[in-house]
Amino acid sequence: MHFFFPAQAKHRWSLIALLLSLVLLIYLSLSQIQPKLKQNPVDAATEFSLPAAQIQLQKITQYKHPIGSAGHSQVRDYLLAELKALGLEPQIQTSFVSSERGHASGRVQNIVVRLAGRNSQQNQDKKALLLMAHYDAVPNSFGAADDGVSVVSMLQTLRALKAQAPLANDVIFLFSDGEEVGLLGASAFAQSHPWMKDVGMLLNFDNRGNAGPIMMFEPSAGNRHLITGLAKAVPEVISNSLMYEVYKALPNDTDFTVFRKRGVAGLNFAMIQNISSYHTRYDRHDLINPASQQQQGQMMLQLVRHFGEQDLRTHNVSMGASMAASVNAEDSVYFSLPLFGLIHYPATLALPLALFLTGLAITAFWLTTRTTKLRLLATIASACSFILAIVAIGFLSQQAWNLVFKFYPAYLEMHDQDTGHFYLLGILIITALAFGLIQKILTRWIHVKELAFGAMLVWVAILLFISARFPGASFLFAWPLLFVLLSYCYLALKKVPDTSLAYAWILLAGAGFSILLFSPLILLFNIALGFHSLGVPVILFTLLLGLLTPLLVWILHEIRARIVLLIGLVAISLGAIATANFHETHPIPTQLSYVAMPQKNLSLWLTPQRHLDRKTLSMFGESSVQKTLPELFGKEHARSAWAYWSAPAPDAGIAAPIVSIQSDQLIENQREILIHITSPDSASNTRIQIEGVSVLFASIQDQVLIKTAKEKWMTSVHAIPKTGVTLRIRLAKDLTGKNGKIRVTDTFYALPNKLSHVALPTSVDFAAQTITLVDIPE
Repeated sequence: MHFFFPAQAKHRWSLIALLLSLVLLIYLSLSQIQPKLKQNPVDAATEFSLPAAQIQLQKITQYKHPIGSAGHSQVRDYLLAELKALGLEPQIQTSFVSSERGHASGRVQNIVVRLAGRNSQQNQDKKALLLMAHYDAVPNSFGAADDGVSVVSMLQTLRALKAQAPLANDVIFLFSDGEEVGLLGASAFAQSHPWMKDVGMLLNFDNRGNAGPIMMFEPSAGNRHLITGLAKAVPEVISNSLMYEVYKALPNDTDFTVFRKRGVAGLNFAMIQNISSYHTRYDRHDLINPASQQQQGQMMLQLVRHFGEQDLRTHNVSMGASMAASVNAEDSVYFSLPLFGLIHYPATLALPLALFLTGLAITAFWLTTRTTKLRLLATIASACSFILAIVAIGFLSQQAWNLVFKFYPAYLEMHDQDTGHFYLLGILIITALAFGLIQKILTRWIHVKELAFGAMLVWVAILLFISARFPGASFLFAWPLLFVLLSYCYLALKKVPDTSLAYAWILLAGAGFSILLFSPLILLFNIALGFHSLGVPVILFTLLLGLLTPLLVWILHEIRARIVLLIGLVAISLGAIATANFHETHPIPTQLSYVAMPQKNLSLWLTPQRHLDRKTLSMFGESSVQKTLPELFGKEHARSAWAYWSAPAPDAGIAAPIVSIQSDQLIENQREILIHITSPDSASNTRIQIEGVSVLFASIQDQVLIKTAKEKWMTSVHAIPKTGVTLRIRLAKDLTGKNGKIRVTDTFYALPNKLSHVALPTSVDFAAQTITLVDIPE
C-alpha cells in the first residue's frame, strides 16, 4: 500500500471513496451531453423515424453534389419528388444573387414549401415559422452531415406534421442552395421571396461534424423569449450563452447570419464532433452517428411544434428599432447543467449577482479569519502566483503538444487526433498534478486557505469584468463561485479541522456544481477548437483547479504523486493507440488537377503533393518537376506561389470561358468597362480575376459587388447561367503603363469524357480547369 499512499496518509479507504465519487460526478456530467439511441416511437406516423431518415440520407449522398454539378441537380430532383409524394406543392425559387461581401455570385435554386396553420386565414398579421437547412455541399464532400442530415430531418418533420392537426402558425420550409459558396440561397430568399415578409422566427440547422450532441450555439440578439421557449421545447438541449459570446467574435457565418442581420429572431443548431468529416470525403451517410441523427430529428420536431403554437410577432426586432427600447431586446444568460436541463435568467441580473458574490467572498474571508490567521499580502501574492500558473500551464501544455507534432508530423494533417479523448484526459490529469504540486510547495510559506482565497480573488475579478462586458459568459464564474464560497463559510462557521475527512467531503460538495458545469465545457472546447488550440481548455481547467485548491492539496497529502502521473501517462498512451490507425481509415486524399489554357495550346496535369506518389498518379513520369506556375493562376493569386508537380496532358476538349469586352467608356471621370462572360460547358464555378490594375467599382448582373477601390480583386460565379453574366467594372481613367488583364477560370469536378480512359484511384480528389486571359486596353 505504501506504493500508493504515503506513510502519513490517514484516510486511505475514505480517499478511494472520495475519488470514486469525483470520477462518478465527472462521468455523469459527460454522459449527459452524449446523445443516446432510443427505440423508434410506436406512433411513427407523427414522430421522427430514424430508419426512414437513414434511407433518405443515403439516397441524397450517393454523389458529391456541389452547386452547379450533376449530383446537385439529382439531389434537388429527389427532394422535389419526396415533397410531392407527401401531397405538397413545392416551389423552386430560381434567382441570381451575390453575397453581401461580393466575393461570390451564382444562380441558386431554393426549394420552398409552406404548411398552412390554423390561424393563417383568420389573422393576416400572423407570423410564420421558418425552418431551414442547405442541400448543397462542398466539391469533395458527399454532404451527409453538412447538411444532408438536416435536410432529411426537415423531410421527416414535414411528414410528421402532415399526419397531425395543423399548428397555429404557418411553417415555411426552406431547403436553401449555395450556402457553401457564400450563403447565396439564404440571401436570395431574404432579398426577393414574397414569403420573407411573413417570417417571424427562424430555426436553422447546420453541422460541422457527424457526431455528438445537437447544440444551440447561436441565438439572435434579444433572445430572452427564445431561450425561454427553447427550455420548454427541448429541456435537455446542450447550449450556453458563452458559446454565443465566443461565436459573435468569430468570423464564421451560416445561412442564419443572413436573417439575423435583417432582425429576424431565431436559433442556430449544429453538431460539431468528429471534425474529420467536415468538408471532406469522409462526410458520408454511413459515418453519421445514429444517436446524433435521431436527436436532431426529434429536437427539430419538438421545436417546430412548440414555436409553431407561439405568437411570433413578439420575437422580431425591426432593423431600425433601438435594441434598448425593445421589450424583447433583453438577452438571457443560459447554460445546460447535466441532470438539471437548461437554466436561464435575464442578463441584467449578471452584474448584481457578481456584486452579491463579491460581498459573499469578503464575508467568507472574514469568517475564515476567525479560525485561521489569514494575511492579506500573502493572499494577494497567492493570487499573483495563480495568474502565473494559469499562463505558464496554458503555454507549456500548448508547446508540449506542438512538440508532439515534431515527433508525429502526420498529426498536423489530422483534425481528430484523439477520437476517444484519451489524450485530453492524460493532459488534464498531468496538469492537475503539476498545479497541485505547485500549490503544495507553496504551502511551505503560504497557508492553503490563503492560496484558496488568492484564487478566489482572481475569480471575483474575472467575474466582475465578464459580468460588465460579456454577461453571457458570467454564469461560468458566478455559480461555481457561489457554491464553493458557501462551503468555505460552512467550514469556517463549524470550525472543521483542515486535516479531517469531513473537511474533504464538504469541499467536494461545494465543488460539485463546478465539476458538473466545467467537465462538459472543457470537453466541448477541445472538440470545437481541436488540439491545435489545446491551451484554451487547459487554461479553463486550471481556472477550475484554482477554485478546488484546498481539495486538491488535501488529496495530494493522501496519495503519492507518482500514481497520478502514472494514470496520466496511461491515458496518453491509450490516446496514441486510439489514433495509431487513423491514417489507414482516414487517408489524406491526393489532389489532382487538369489545367488547360487553349490560347497557349497548353494542357497540364498538376498536383500540389509534397511528395509525389507516382504509383497513384501514373501520369507523372520521372521527368516531372516541381515548380510555381504564375502564368496559369496569375501572379496576384495565392496559388501562384504554390509549388506543383506538373506533366504534359492531352487535350480534354473542354471549352475555355468566353470573355468579350462589350463597351469601354468614360463615366464620372472613370473608365467603365462592360464585360460579358459565358461558360460554354457550364462550369460549376467561374473565377474572375482583374490583374495589374485597381478596381474602383464592380457589379455583376447589376448587383453591386464592391464600391471602394481594391487591388488584386477577384470574384466567383457559381452555376453560371447558360446565357452568361455581365460584369461591370470601373477603373482609373489613365492606365498608361499598366498591364491590366482579365483572367477567367472555369472549374469542373468531373473527369472530362475525353479523359475517361485515365484511371483515377478513389483516393484522388479531382478538378479540371480551363483558363482565358484577355488584355485590358490602356
